[in-house]
Amino acid sequence: MRTFVLKRILWSTGLAAAFFGVALSAEAQEPQPLTAGLHEERTLGPGENHVYTIVLHEGQAVVGEADQHGVDLVVDEFGPDAKLIRTVDSPNGTEGPEPIDLTAFAVGEYRLVIHTLDPKVKPGKYVMKVDQVLTVEQNGDRLAAKNYPPAIRDLWRKYVSDPNAIEQFVSARKGKGPIVENIKDDSKNVNVTFLYLGDEQTDAVEVFGSTRAGTGGTRMQRFLRTPLFFATETIPKDSRFSYGFTKTEKRLLGPKENIEVSDELDVADPLNPAGFNGFSALELPEAPPLPYVVVSVSVPHGSVTSLSLKSASLKEDRNLSVYTPPNFDAAKAADLLIVFDGGTYDGGAASLVPTPTILDNLIDAKKIGPTIAIFVNDMGQRNRDLGGYPPFSDFISAELIPWARTKYKISNGPSHVVLAGSSRGGVAAAHCAFYHSDAVGNVLSQSGAFWVRNSPEDNAVPWPITLDVGDIVITYRESPRVPIRFYMEVGRYDALLGNNREMRDVLLLKGYSLTYHEFDGGHDYFWWRGSLADGLIALLGSNQN
Repeated sequence: MRTFVLKRILWSTGLAAAFFGVALSAEAQEPQPLTAGLHEERTLGPGENHVYTIVLHEGQAVVGEADQHGVDLVVDEFGPDAKLIRTVDSPNGTEGPEPIDLTAFAVGEYRLVIHTLDPKVKPGKYVMKVDQVLTVEQNGDRLAAKNYPPAIRDLWRKYVSDPNAIEQFVSARKGKGPIVENIKDDSKNVNVTFLYLGDEQTDAVEVFGSTRAGTGGTRMQRFLRTPLFFATETIPKDSRFSYGFTKTEKRLLGPKENIEVSDELDVADPLNPAGFNGFSALELPEAPPLPYVVVSVSVPHGSVTSLSLKSASLKEDRNLSVYTPPNFDAAKAADLLIVFDGGTYDGGAASLVPTPTILDNLIDAKKIGPTIAIFVNDMGQRNRDLGGYPPFSDFISAELIPWARTKYKISNGPSHVVLAGSSRGGVAAAHCAFYHSDAVGNVLSQSGAFWVRNSPEDNAVPWPITLDVGDIVITYRESPRVPIRFYMEVGRYDALLGNNREMRDVLLLKGYSLTYHEFDGGHDYFWWRGSLADGLIALLGSNQN
C-alpha cells in the first residue's frame, strides 16, 4: 500500500508540475513571493525554473519586469486554476526586459515561472523587479488610461458611478459625429474616435471607408458589456472620406433559443449630420479646399444636353450628355473632355461629381480655356466597356471624337483631347489612349483599377488585390512610348494604391509626361469630386493660350 500511495503521489506531483510548466529536478527553486518594490538579481541556467507567487483579488494587478542580462528567458503566467494564462517572450534576445503585467481574473494565488527554452544555454543573470501591486481602483484607472482614448476614458469614469452615463454621452454627441482630438507633439495627425450605439442584438460593428478601407475596415471595440462600440484611428489632418458602419445583428430564436440567425447591415453614422452618397462624410481641419465644386451666382453657367449616338463598333445606341461652356461661341476652338461613368459625373440628379459646375468655375477663373465635355453613360455594360474592350475604344476614337469634331470646333490635334475616369474608367482612358494616341493625347485617371484584365471572363475582382498586375500595365511596360500625357491620383487608404504606384513607375521609366498625386482619402467620389479640377488644370491649363 505504501508503494502504491508513494507512486500515486509522485505521479500527481509530476502532473501538476507539468501543468505549471515546471520540471521537477534537482535545480527546481523554492517559490518566492512577489511584493511591491522587489528588486533582485538572480542567475538562471539551463533546466532551472524560478517560481514567483502572489495572492491577488479579482481586478488587482502586479506590474514589473524581468530584466535580462545575458540570458534569453521566458515568463509563464499561471492562474489559481493552474492553467496557463500566457507566455511572455519578447523578441529582444538576451538583453532587455520581459514585461510583467498581470491582472487577476479571480481571487487566489498566481504563479510566474521563469525559465529558458534552450536546454544548452549558458547561465546568465536577470533582475526581477516589481514596480507596483495595484488595488482594484488603481488598476481600473491605469487600464482605462491605457485602453481608452481621452473621451472614452472620461465616459468610463462617469459610468463607474452612473449607469445612465452612456445615454447622456451619446445624446451629447448627436449632430457632432466622430470625436476628433489633437495628439501631443504631433502636428500632422489627429485621433478620430468613431461611436456607434447598438442594442441587445448588436454583436459586432466595423467601420468601413476610413483609413483602413483598403484592408477590410476597422473592427470596433465594445465598451465594457454595454451596447456602445467605439474605434479610434490616428488620421492625417488633411483627410477627407466617406464612411459608414457594418453592424452584425445576432438573434437566438425558437422556444429553446437554439436557432442562431446573424445578419449584416451597412448604416450611416447616426451621430454625424454630414453625409455623402447615402453614408457619412468626414472632412478634417486641413483637408484641401474645394473652390470649384460649389455653384456661384456670379459665374456664368454652361448648358448640358442629352442625346444618343448610334455606334457601329458597339452595334448599339449610346446615351450621352454634352456640356457646352458659358457664352459658347461655336466659331471659337475649344478643348474636348470625354468622361466615363457619365451619369456619375454629368451634374444630374444622380451625379456625385458636379463636372459642369467645375468646368464653369475653372473657365471663369481662367484656369483652363473653353472646353466641351461629353459624358458617356455605361448603359449597363460597365465591366465590359471599361475593362480594355477594343470595340469600346474604337467607338471613342473612331466615332465619338470625329462626331464631336464635326459638331463642334475642337482644337486641332490629340493634345486637346482628354479622356477621364475613375477606377475602371481610369483603365479605359489609358487603354483607349494607348491604342489610339492619334486621337487622344491626355489621360486623367482617378484611382485607376489597374488590376483589370482585358478579358471580360477574367474581370472578377481579385481579393486581396495583390495578384499580378493588370493587362494595361503590362502593355505600357512592354511597348514603346506613345505621345500621351498623364494625370494620375490615388488615395493612400485605397486598396488600389499599390497598382497605381506600379503604373506610375512604369510610366516614369518609359519617359511619359506624368503628374502624379497621392491624397489622404480612399476609393471615394467624396474626394474625386474636388480633385477632378486638379487633373483638368494639369492637362488643359497649358492649352489656354
